[in-house]
Amino acid sequence: MKCILFPCFFFVFFISQSSNWWIFLNDKSCSESIQLSKKSIDRRLSQSILFDYYDIPICKEYINVLKKHNISIRHQSRWLNAISINIDSISVLDDLLAYDFVKSVRPVATMKRQQDNLLRHSVESAFPQYIKSSFSQYGPSFNQIDMVGGIDLHSLGFFGDNMLIAVFDAGFFGVETLPVFQNLWNNNQIIDMYDFVDNDNDVFGGSTHGTMVLSTMGGYILDSLIGTAPEANYMLFRTENSNSETLVEEDNWAAAAEYADSMGVDIINSSLGYTILYDDTLNNHSYTDMDGNSTIITIAADLAASRGILVVNSAGNSGNNDWYYIGAPADGDSVLAVGAVDNVGQIASFSSRGPSSDGRIKPNICAQGFNTVVSDMDSTIRLASGTSFSSPIIAGLSACLWGALESNGFSVNNMDIFDLIQKSAHIFDNPNDSLGYGIPNFYQAYLNGLNIIEKEQDFSFEFFPNPSQEILTCFNETNLQFEIDIFNNMGLCLLSTRIYAGNNSIDLSNIVSGLYFIKIRGEMGCYPIVKI
Repeated sequence: MKCILFPCFFFVFFISQSSNWWIFLNDKSCSESIQLSKKSIDRRLSQSILFDYYDIPICKEYINVLKKHNISIRHQSRWLNAISINIDSISVLDDLLAYDFVKSVRPVATMKRQQDNLLRHSVESAFPQYIKSSFSQYGPSFNQIDMVGGIDLHSLGFFGDNMLIAVFDAGFFGVETLPVFQNLWNNNQIIDMYDFVDNDNDVFGGSTHGTMVLSTMGGYILDSLIGTAPEANYMLFRTENSNSETLVEEDNWAAAAEYADSMGVDIINSSLGYTILYDDTLNNHSYTDMDGNSTIITIAADLAASRGILVVNSAGNSGNNDWYYIGAPADGDSVLAVGAVDNVGQIASFSSRGPSSDGRIKPNICAQGFNTVVSDMDSTIRLASGTSFSSPIIAGLSACLWGALESNGFSVNNMDIFDLIQKSAHIFDNPNDSLGYGIPNFYQAYLNGLNIIEKEQDFSFEFFPNPSQEILTCFNETNLQFEIDIFNNMGLCLLSTRIYAGNNSIDLSNIVSGLYFIKIRGEMGCYPIVKI
C-alpha cells in the first residue's frame, strides 16, 4: 500500500508481512451502553440520525481474553467491531482465530518514507499578475477564497462560528506559537487535540504539513492570509507519521474518525490518501479497490458520514504518475473528494483523476491547490501546492455555509451541505474525470439552500380533509406558529387565522362552497399559495 500525505511524502513497501493486524469480532453481545458526548448526541438528533449497532462499543470481555496473548492493542473500533494489534510472531494469529468470537484477521498497511519534495517559493514570484481587490485585508489569500464564492459568503458575516472541524494530519508544528493562529487561541477555538500515532496529547511535532493545512481554514493575519473559516472551532488530530522508516497505518485515521464522532464534530478535513503501484498480494491496494467499499479507511469515512459528519478529503497528487487516479478514502460515495486547480481555475497536472473504479464521478469538486497561500514557519506566508490545500479551503467554507443556513433557522444535515456544494459547481451538468462537477460557488450554494429549504417547507404542510365542509385541519412537521390567509379566486382575503401546535383547526363554516387558496406566513416569510 502506498500512503501519500499530500503534497510532500511518498511511500513504498518495506516489509511483505505485517506485524500489525486488524482482528474483526463476530458480535457485541456483551457490550455496554452507548458512550457519546452531549454534542455528538445533539448533532445526531438534529439530523434525525438513529443510534444503531455502530454506536455500541466493543465487548470488553472479548478484549480481555485476547489480551492474554502476546499482543499489543493499538486501537479499538466500534464501527468495525475490531481491534488493531501489534504482534511479535505471526503464529499468534492462529491462537486468536481459534476463538469463536473472532471473525477474521486482516493486515494493516505498512509503508516507509522515500523522499520529501515539498515545494517552496515566495508569494511575490508566484503571482506576478496578482490583481489587488477592495478586500485588501485578505491580501494574497483573496483569490483562493473568491474563486469559490467565499468572499461573498464572508461579506454576509458567515465565518464558521459555532461549527466544529476536525483536522487529520501529520503534525501541527508551530501552531501553538505562530501569530497566524493567535486568533484561535485568544478565542479558545482549538478545543481538543490528540496524537493517534504516539497516543498522547502533543500534536505540535511530527510535521509542518498540518500547520499549513490549518492556516487555510483558521489562519488570520490581516493583509496576508485569512482562512476560509477563521471563527470555527477546531480539533487537531495527528493520524500520520511522516518520519522515515516508520510504520504508517490507516487505522489511526479510523480511530480518529470514531473519536471525532463521539465528540460531536461537524466536519472532518483529511489530506491523506492510500494508493500503491506494486504487486504485494498481502497488503496491496489496487485501482479496483477504489470502489468506495473495499479499504478500511474508506469504510470508516463513509461510516463517519452516516453519523452526520461532512467528510472532506484530498483527491490526491497522482495525476502525473502511473497511478493517476484518486486514492482511498476519496473514493467513498459519501466523501467530498477535492481536486486542485491553479489560480485561474485550470486543472493542476498533479491532481488525481477519476472516476472511481466503479464508475462514479471523482473528484467531486475542485479548488485552488496550486500555489495556495499558507502560513510559513517564520511568522510569514508562503505558497504550497497539492490537493492537501484545496481540501481545507472547501472544508472551511462548508462550515460557513452550514452555519449560515442554520443561523436562518433551517435544520440541515451533512449530505444537504454535500449536495448544495456539488450542485453549485460550474460544470455540474457536464462533469468530467479531471474537475469532477467543477469549481463550486458557496455564495450560490447558500442562496440555493435558502430557496430549496423554503420549497421543502411548503410541502411540509398538509390540509385535511380536502375538500372540506366546516373544519379544515392544518398539519406541519415543524410545529411552529404560522399565519393562515384564505383567498377566493378573485384574490379577496376572506379569513385570517393563526395556527400552532395544539390549535391547528380552521373554522370554514362561514365560507360558502367553492375553490379557495391558502397563503401561509411564518417567521421565514411568506410561502406560496396552496390550493384547497
